[in-house]
Amino acid sequence: MSTPPPAPYTPPPELVAAAEKALAQASPGKLATALTLYTCYGSVTGGRSAVTGAELPPFEKCSVLVRAGWLAAAEVINTPVASVSAVPPS
Repeated sequence: MSTPPPAPYTPPPELVAAAEKALAQASPGKLATALTLYTCYGSVTGGRSAVTGAELPPFEKCSVLVRAGWLAAAEVINTPVASVSAVPPS
């Protein structure tokens, strides 16, 4: 007997709202950096999700949470790290 697939993830409305706000308030430069980071990720994975193997959509077609995640990466990319010890162990 096979196990049914998990139910699709539905993010909490407050996460979606925060992501929408972050994208709306982002500078064009940061959005461009987010797009560049996403494109770099796709170049390493052959244009596919490293998790599911599905073909990656264009950045503009990604969910608001995915775009906001890449925006968050773009916003911290040049932020100095206080200490290596501040990174939690994996």
